[in-house]
Amino acid sequence: MRILAVDDDPSILELLHNVLAAFGYKDVVTARNGREALEILSNPSEAFDCLLLDVQMPQMNGIALCEEARKLPGYLYTPIIMVTAMVQKQYIDEAFEAGATDYVTKPFEFSDLKQRLSDAYRMAAERRAAIEVFEADAHAWPESELYPDDSVSEPQYFGDLPGCIGLAEFENYVIQLATMHSAAAKIVAVRVSDAEHMYRSSSKSEFREAMAAAGTALLRATQEGRKVATYWGNGVFLIVFDKQAGMKSEPSLLQVPTITGAATDHALAFQIGEEITLEASTKMEALFLIDKAVELVEMQVGQAVKTG
Repeated sequence: MRILAVDDDPSILELLHNVLAAFGYKDVVTARNGREALEILSNPSEAFDCLLLDVQMPQMNGIALCEEARKLPGYLYTPIIMVTAMVQKQYIDEAFEAGATDYVTKPFEFSDLKQRLSDAYRMAAERRAAIEVFEADAHAWPESELYPDDSVSEPQYFGDLPGCIGLAEFENYVIQLATMHSAAAKIVAVRVSDAEHMYRSSSKSEFREAMAAAGTALLRATQEGRKVATYWGNGVFLIVFDKQAGMKSEPSLLQVPTITGAATDHALAFQIGEEITLEASTKMEALFLIDKAVELVEMQVGQAVKTG
């Protein structure tokens, strides 16, 4: 795996180079600032499999570099791990919004960094393969043809939807907030009503279009403040927002207009789960909060079926 490490501190670059070499990553290139790194990345002969970026750097900081790197050909799915001393929530928020895969704070544990590198690279490879399969199927299947053999529970990646990130990145984001900034944010799961029926009665592109419209509506329905969402699968979106913000629960505010020719011929409706404060002392506890949020919205769906 070819890695680009970017930091304005030469001692940190030397440490990363030695640590990565000990992990077996021998092909490591370094840069002292964002501008220098962007020049390297813009060279088509310099292809990298992973980027390690500091946040605070002169000329162009790591978050701006992350955002620019995502626009470059070939770097849409490349793992980008922030390795920084900046622990403030603002920087964590901005990094994941800019396209970061993970966020590691200095001083870091060597074994932890090794695991995060491995996980990020595997995740990026799986996502790239899944998107390629989806695109190939979209061309192979007529728009009107259904796809009953696929699973509605699969998460989807809406990279072109601002504020909506991949599930793996979302999990890393929740871990950072819940363990480093306990009680500063909340998570809620929201389920698109009748999502399974929509899935079974539409084509892949139609269902994806409907879920993208649902995600757009949900992000607009949250109150003022920072929010980050992901599509968990089974018609369920997960949204993290600042503690003082929340969902507007009036059903009329969670409706989107009819989507002509898509998976539904009427406005989408939603079930909203109970909000949970992001507060955890371990990674496993943080991930449990995600599962709990999904469980709460599924309970709402079950209750609606019983009373309906």
